[in-house]
Amino acid sequence: MKIVQINAVYGVGSTGRIAQDIACALKAQGHENHIFWAITCRADENAAFYRIGSTLDHKRHALLRRIDGKQGWHSKAATKRACRELLRIQPDVVHLHNLHSNFIHLPYLLNFLGQHKIPTLVTVHDSWPFTCGYCAHYIYHDCDQWEKGCKNCLAVDKRLRKAGAEMYRIKEDLYSRIPVLAVNGVSKWTAEAAGKSMLRSAKINTYIYNWIDTDLFKPQNNTAEVREKYGIPEGNKLILGVSQGWSERKGLQEFLQIADELRDSATVILVGEDNGVPKKENLRCIGFTNDRQELIDLYSAADLFVNPSRAETFGLVTAEAMSCGTPVVAYDNTGSRELVAPQCGALAADGDADSLVCLCRKVLESPKEAYSHACRQWVLDNFEKQTQLQKYVELYEKIIKKSEE
Repeated sequence: MKIVQINAVYGVGSTGRIAQDIACALKAQGHENHIFWAITCRADENAAFYRIGSTLDHKRHALLRRIDGKQGWHSKAATKRACRELLRIQPDVVHLHNLHSNFIHLPYLLNFLGQHKIPTLVTVHDSWPFTCGYCAHYIYHDCDQWEKGCKNCLAVDKRLRKAGAEMYRIKEDLYSRIPVLAVNGVSKWTAEAAGKSMLRSAKINTYIYNWIDTDLFKPQNNTAEVREKYGIPEGNKLILGVSQGWSERKGLQEFLQIADELRDSATVILVGEDNGVPKKENLRCIGFTNDRQELIDLYSAADLFVNPSRAETFGLVTAEAMSCGTPVVAYDNTGSRELVAPQCGALAADGDADSLVCLCRKVLESPKEAYSHACRQWVLDNFEKQTQLQKYVELYEKIIKKSEE
């Protein structure tokens, strides 16, 4: 097989590591790999690399997008050059990942794929591929316009809504012109949403969960050292939260409530950009880290991992925590509903902070060991890296077979 993946980044960030792992799995089986990237690339021996646009192109795209609000509607010259490279390669499948990072002219790309009848896979890492393009998580706006044409987009002011409806119409039309279009959600929830959207014309709609490197993310025997490092008082339970940065959308208010109501029995550690997290005696934000071992140590030492996000297409940090043997409390919504099995923790009614705190207390009443084995086994059974990667290889084969029918 000859596969081209298009993504903003490679080898960094969640989608960049996914693209890299797929490339590695393909190469190991003797397939030909090409990576089209734009922003950041940690090139390796797994693929041939092509950069879409320059740093100046991306800055120009970002400026134009701020003016007209149209993400993915600029960088036409760079996209034309990339499509010429696709013609040279003649891929069996083009796999689209994250395209909303100021580097691609989406209409030109989709039109090219349709005209040249190139089988195309869209992985839905967030909702941007099937909205007008003004939001990546429609759930934050309690919006269902993505099902109906985005005629009244709630993510932007009124002056841009007409343009949003037109972008939606164009995207929907261009998707429908790709003869073999496949959609893959990173959870069942995302795949089901895609099936109700402009992507409903896809010949294949499936889901492949993101994966955990279970050889790396596994329980550690260093709880005492971690507790000493972060100054966890003796007798206090350690509650952990992990995010890129902390805000109300990521559940900051819930963590503040947890810290207040469990002030005598628990210490809350938040990993992620501070963004003004209030100071509390039993709550500390230690900043963002790219150090995987530091995260693994924290996951393993924590008595409970909490994820109060309202929108998790998958919930990588949740799965990482469980892989390290730590139970989880999360909201019963989006991807979290699929990740947290009953034996691995508990799910609170969506948005009910009081219920979330109550379930934190309940899970902490039992020793962590009551959950650890089940958490680890659940990840091994459902999110193990090599198993999930093989599903992508088989999906490519299925798409190619469909194109030959």
